Formats: sequence, C-alpha cells, structure tokens
Amino acid sequence: MRILFLIPDLAAGDLRDRFASFVHWHQRMYRIPGFKPLVRSLIVHPGLYVDTAFGGTLNIMRNCALVRSLGVEAALVSPRGVDTYGGANIVDAPFLSWRDVRDDDVCMVPDFCSELADELAGPVIVYLQAPYLVRADFDYRDDRIRLWTDSPFMLEKCRATYPGKEVTIVPNIVDPVVFPFRPQSDREPGLIFAFPRKGADFIDATREHYARLGGSYWRFELIDGLPLFELARRMQRPQAFLASALVEGCALPPQESMAAGIVVVGRSARGANFAMEHRRTAMVAETPEDAAESLRELEDATLRDELSRNGHAFISRYFPQGEPMAHWRATLAELGVAVG
Repeated sequence: MRILFLIPDLAAGDLRDRFASFVHWHQRMYRIPGFKPLVRSLIVHPGLYVDTAFGGTLNIMRNCALVRSLGVEAALVSPRGVDTYGGANIVDAPFLSWRDVRDDDVCMVPDFCSELADELAGPVIVYLQAPYLVRADFDYRDDRIRLWTDSPFMLEKCRATYPGKEVTIVPNIVDPVVFPFRPQSDREPGLIFAFPRKGADFIDATREHYARLGGSYWRFELIDGLPLFELARRMQRPQAFLASALVEGCALPPQESMAAGIVVVGRSARGANFAMEHRRTAMVAETPEDAAESLRELEDATLRDELSRNGHAFISRYFPQGEPMAHWRATLAELGVAVG
C-alpha cells in the first residue's frame, strides 16, 4: 500500500503570466453551471495549477518526507507527475501523475480540491488547512474518508461543515533544520518582520501607534513573495515577527518564527495561532494599539529572551521526530501499513 500526497503543479519564470491566465480562465469556467464537465475533461482540477508555493503545500510535502523516513512507500502526486517546483521543492520524494493513482493507494487530498476525494477508490485523507476552503463538496460521511485539520479554530469550522463526522487535529510539521534556533543576542537589534499580504492595515496601524507612544527601538521590514529557503535565510536576522492575519488556517509563519528564536507578537487569528500564549510564548495583541504597547514592552531584552526560548521549547513538539512522527505511526497502524 502506497501513501500518496496530492499537490498542485507550479508555474514560474517567464511562463507565470500565461500560466496565471490559463488557470484563471479555467477557474471562472469551472464555476459556471454546465461547464464543469468540460473543464474536468481538459484538466484534473483548476485548483491544482498555481503560481505560488503555498505554505499548506509545503506542509503536505513535509508529511510525505516524514512517511518516507519511516520506510513506507510514499510519493507526491501532481497533474503532470514531474517536479515543477525546482528550488521551491523542500523534500526529496518521487512524483507520480494523477492518472498513476491505484485503487489500493492511500491518498491525501488538500482542501482546495476536496471534491476529488469522491474519485478515489482507496482510503482518503482530506487535509483542511484554510478556513475559506472548508466545503462539503464530497461525500465526507464515507467511512474510507478521514478529515484532518490543524487548529482548534479550524476544528470548529470543520465540525460545523461536516456534522457527525470525526475530525482530527493533526500537528503541523515545523522544520528545525530550515529554521534553526538563533538567540536574540545574535539577531539584528530592533528588526521586526511582517507579511503585508496578511493584514497590511494592521501592520500600518501598529507602526503608527508605536510611533505615537514614542517607540524608536523597532524598525519594520515587510516581507512578501519569497521562496521558503530565502525566507528562512532572512529569518535569521529579526528579533520579532508581527502576526497580523485576522484569520489563519495552518498558521505556519508564527510557528516557524518560534522555532527560529524570533519573538512573536500580534493577533491570535481567532485561535489558529494557538501556540501564542500571552507573556509566556508570545505577546498576544488583537488590536494595533495593543500590539504597539506590546512592542514597547518588548524593548526589554530580558523579556524578549525569555519569550523566544519559551516559544522555541513549545514549538519543538512539532519538529518531525516529535508529535508528527507519533501521529503518522498511529495512522499507519490503523491503515495496516507496516513501518520499516
């Protein structure tokens, strides 16, 4: 029995614009009644063609690598069946095409194409990582289908969408090799990172309120559109990360920040950032005013050092050899798959 992990094909370079037009056309046509069969006759699913290596996809890649580390046959599945990620690929795993999936395979299906679960004959894991992609567009009551998600916030959304179905919270996989711990004292004093695509208004307002409070220690650097390895390299620099998203799914950036020794301050994302415990592992601040006040407090080096070490200790449970491996061992035992 093979464990297969479905991910999108990625377009990059000069093909990106043409590829985006191709995908957007199919996505629009897919929503028009009567055109869905036509689109599906041309491509597997419009969601399986992207121009960005999303965090949820990278998380699925890590799950594939972990299963392979247990001596189990596992592979990544994409429409073309070849590695289109290049330098954005974070694991060493073989690729198969959608047409190569066998009836006895176990297949993980991501939330953005969850309806494909109905087209598979074997056991299916639908992995729900984004709140806006939780949809009852497949027969979730089928006994061969498992539902996985990754935070208490997501669990409540899934329970409301899939009543009567068991939903399991599973651990994200945080990579301590890609995001190694670096003490606060070895980082650039006063540098704080923020992702403008996740709450730009919150970031701007926090900066304004911090300046009004007379704060001068923190200087903001906005990060967007970087490949994972480049992001990880840059994350060796800042002392803090501003969590600005109002809603999160898998919420990996704050967790990866904690792994690296960066102090996380900002929104709890309606509970998705569950690793943030105020003044123990992070500084929780739901408003820009509170975030600015927290930044003033974080000018204290002793507090920063304590939070960074506590955050790293908490998030270490999600390193591959911790809870993720224990979870997969239990899952494979339930599926009757022998671990090598």
